[in-house]
Amino acid sequence: MFEVDTLSFLNKAVKGTALVVDDTRINRLLLGKILSDIGYQVVFAEHGREAVELFQQQEIDIVFMDVLMPVMDGYQATAEIKRLSTQKFTPVLFVTAQNEVDALVKCIACGGDDILFKPVHQAVLKAKALGFERTRAIYNEISRLHNQLQEEEELAERVFSSAVANSHCADQELLVSLDSASTFSGDVVFAEYRPNGDIHVLLGDFTGHGLRAAIGAMPVADIFRGMTRKGYTGEAILRQINRRLHRLLPTGMFMAGIFVELSLQQKSLTVWNGGMPELLVYNTQQQSIRERLRSESIPLGIQNEVELNLKTLPWLPYDHVVLLSDGVTEALSVSGEMFGEQRLINAITDKASHPSFIASIQHALEGFCEGAEQLDDISMVEVPDLLNRPNQHAADTYNAGPLAAGQWSWQLELDATSLKKFTPIPLLMTTLQELSVHQTDRNILFTVVSELFNNAFEHGVLGLDSAIKTSASGFEEYYRQRKRRAKKLTEGSVSIAIEFDGKHTRQFTIQVADSGNGFEASQAAEKSAEQQYSGRGLRLVESLCESMTFNPQGNCVTAVYRCQH
Repeated sequence: MFEVDTLSFLNKAVKGTALVVDDTRINRLLLGKILSDIGYQVVFAEHGREAVELFQQQEIDIVFMDVLMPVMDGYQATAEIKRLSTQKFTPVLFVTAQNEVDALVKCIACGGDDILFKPVHQAVLKAKALGFERTRAIYNEISRLHNQLQEEEELAERVFSSAVANSHCADQELLVSLDSASTFSGDVVFAEYRPNGDIHVLLGDFTGHGLRAAIGAMPVADIFRGMTRKGYTGEAILRQINRRLHRLLPTGMFMAGIFVELSLQQKSLTVWNGGMPELLVYNTQQQSIRERLRSESIPLGIQNEVELNLKTLPWLPYDHVVLLSDGVTEALSVSGEMFGEQRLINAITDKASHPSFIASIQHALEGFCEGAEQLDDISMVEVPDLLNRPNQHAADTYNAGPLAAGQWSWQLELDATSLKKFTPIPLLMTTLQELSVHQTDRNILFTVVSELFNNAFEHGVLGLDSAIKTSASGFEEYYRQRKRRAKKLTEGSVSIAIEFDGKHTRQFTIQVADSGNGFEASQAAEKSAEQQYSGRGLRLVESLCESMTFNPQGNCVTAVYRCQH
C-alpha cells in the first residue's frame, strides 16, 4: 500500500509575499500570523479596492480573499486581480464561513482558484499553499517556454517571409489576401512568370497551420519558382512538388492546392484543383459566374505519383479568376455556423459596391464572423481582367552578358517514348542562358520554339485538328483528346535544330520537323481571324521572326529570328 509522507511535505518551506484581504481586523491578524509562521511575508488590505491597488504596486505571490467587504467585494476584486495578472499565475484563495452553494460557485466563477473555510487550520492552509507553489512553478515554466517560442517564431517568420512570402515576381498582376490564424500561415501563394510571359499561380494549403504547416513551403517555393522560370509546364512542376512533399512530410501532412497557368498568348486557363474549394471564373461583362472548377485530384504529398487531371479552358476578356482556401467557406460565426458556399457565391455576385471580389468576400466574412475566433488561415487570390491590359512581364533577375560573337548549333530528336514524358524547352532555356543569350532574346526564343514544337507534336504526331478549338465549347475537348492520344502514343518523333551565326547575321535559325503527314503550308499562313481559339501560335511566330517557311510536305518548319541584343 502506498504511504504518503505528510510530515516531510508540511516541513517544506514556502516563500514569497501573501496578500490578506478582510474588512475585520482580528481576522486579518489571525490569518497573517499563520502565514508568517509558515514563511510568507504578509501585506494587508481592508477591502477589495485596496487589494487591487496593492496588487498593482507590489509583487504578490498569493492572495487570501474574504467575500463580503465594503467598497469592493471579494468577487469583483478577484476578477480585477486576475485581469491584471496575465503575465504570471497568482492564485486567489477565498477564506469564508459561508456554505451556500451559490456563494461557493461564485468564488470559483469570478476567477478564484480554491476555497478555505473558517476557522482556518494551519496544516490545511500550508498544504494548499505548497500545492499552489507547485502549480505556479509549472505555470511560470510554461510561460517562459511560450515566450521563447514566440520570439523564435517571430524570427523564423521574418526569414520565411523574405524567402517565400515576398517572392512573388508576378504578384503585381494579382490581388492577394493572406490572413493567418497564427504567426505562421499554413497557406502559401506563389506567382511567377514563364519565359514567354505566361503566369503560373499556386495557392497551397498545408495540413493545419503554424510553424509545423509552414515547413513544406520552402521546398515548394524553390521548385515552383525555379521550374516556372525555366519554362516547365504546370503538370511537370506539380509532379515534382508532389514527389518532394511525399519524401519530406510526415504521414498525415499534405498540401491541398489550386494551380493556374494563365496564357496571355493562347488566351487560355489551365487549372489543377487538388482538395480545395471551387475555382470561380466570373465574367464582368456577362455578370455571371462562367466557370466553377471543383477538386478532381487528391492533395500533393500523399502518394508518390498522383493523377493530376488538369483542365484547359478559354480565357475570355472581362474574366476574373478567384482562388480560395477552405478557411473561407469553413469560417465560423459566434454560434458555430459555417460561412458556406452560398454566402461565398452571394459575395461574388454582389461585388458591385466593392473595388474587388476579394474585398466583397472580406466584407461578408467580417459581418458573418464578427466576434468569433479565427480557427484556420483564410487566403484568397484574384486574377483581374489581364486580357484588357498590356503584358507587364518584368525582366528576369538574371542579366546575361553580351552574346559571344561565335557560331554554334543545338540539336535534339525525341521518339514517342520520350515525347510522352519529356519537355525539351526547359533544357533549351538552360543552354541559352549558359551561352549568355540576353533575357529578351531568350524569352522570344522560348515562345518561338514552344509554339513550333507544340504545333509539331499536337498536329504532326498526334494528328489533332485545331478546328476543334474554333469554339469555346471545343476548347476543353481539344485538350482532352491531346491527353488521351499522348497517353496511347507508340510511334512518331519530333526533332529540333537551332543554329546561331554570331559572326555575320546574328541570327538564330530554328528548324522543327515531325514524323507526321504534314499539311498544305498555305493553310497555316491563312488562318481566319474568326477562329479565335485556334491558329494563334503560328501567327505569333510569324510576327516575332524575320521569316517562317514550311517544306512542301508541311511537316518541317524553319524560322529565322534576329537578335535584338
